[in-house]
Amino acid sequence: MEALVEVCEPAEVRIEFALNCKCRATVRIRSLTQTTPVAFKIQTSSPNKFLVNPPSGLIQPLSSATFQVILKPQSHLPHSYPRSPSDRFLVKTAEFCANSSCSTHPESINSWFASRPYGFKTLDIKLKVAFVGPILLNDAVTRGDLDAVRNLIKRQRSMLAELSPTQAETLLGAATKLLNPDDMVHLLLEAGLRIIPNPNNAPDQVHVADTNTNINEGEEIFEASRNGHVAEVESLLRRCGGSVKYRDQYGLTAVHAAAFKGHKDVLMVLSELSDLDLECEDREGHVPLHMAVESGDVGTVKVLVEKGVNLNAVNKRGATPLYMAKIWGYDDICQLLVSRGALYSLTSTSG
Repeated sequence: MEALVEVCEPAEVRIEFALNCKCRATVRIRSLTQTTPVAFKIQTSSPNKFLVNPPSGLIQPLSSATFQVILKPQSHLPHSYPRSPSDRFLVKTAEFCANSSCSTHPESINSWFASRPYGFKTLDIKLKVAFVGPILLNDAVTRGDLDAVRNLIKRQRSMLAELSPTQAETLLGAATKLLNPDDMVHLLLEAGLRIIPNPNNAPDQVHVADTNTNINEGEEIFEASRNGHVAEVESLLRRCGGSVKYRDQYGLTAVHAAAFKGHKDVLMVLSELSDLDLECEDREGHVPLHMAVESGDVGTVKVLVEKGVNLNAVNKRGATPLYMAKIWGYDDICQLLVSRGALYSLTSTSG
């Protein structure tokens, strides 16, 4: 029998972990039926550890519903992460055939499941649990666990870029204290860890403003680009005449921000209405194509490729976009770049 529902991305219960407080994850499920409502009921292998709200419900045809998984406060880090092999969820589903007077309240749906005759079949979806978050990333780096670090970053691609300067320095410091730090440091930097240079060693100012662009307006364009607000970006660009000189503390432009977040529509607007260079470098030598690869979105990469950017640009550690795509296992991006003549090469400057 075909599935009645599908789990929207991410197809797992992904929880940002923190110590001694409740942690939540929202899971969205979508009905695949065209005429019949679908009843669902959520079960977990760890009822003493998790709460589910609502634990059951009804999805109308071709509609969706959400439920929230709540991790009770934990005093210790998970024994295993990102994936937690001992924690699992089961989404039980069935076509809801009941008279019109039957309530759709979660308790009523739960009773409906309980009242089904012996041998009644449900279509079930298994969901695994993944713990993510900065506290786990710091622990994995400190332990030198490259696989855990790589898998954490894959699940939260923006995590490194969103760390505060102090957090970023602490993380890099933990990596450099390892017995063999090169691989870990390289992984963190390639994944987007940004370290603000000492002002005494970098007299040039990162935040740039000139007579053509108000710095606040440039920052607004940057934030709107990062958040994927296409209409706002277009409006701001038309207001300032397309001249944008703003960079953040890491040397990132609005093009970098949109590429990193996978906002291909914003990229199109920026390329058409602004004077921003599609091949500009941040302080680590990353061009927007590097950032688009990090986003994992092949459509975003394709926008820049179609604009004719240099496919073989290298950052300060010698990594090309194709090298980064291979490191992260983005096969569709690799295929696109190779088909357009990109080279796989790395001349590491570490060590």
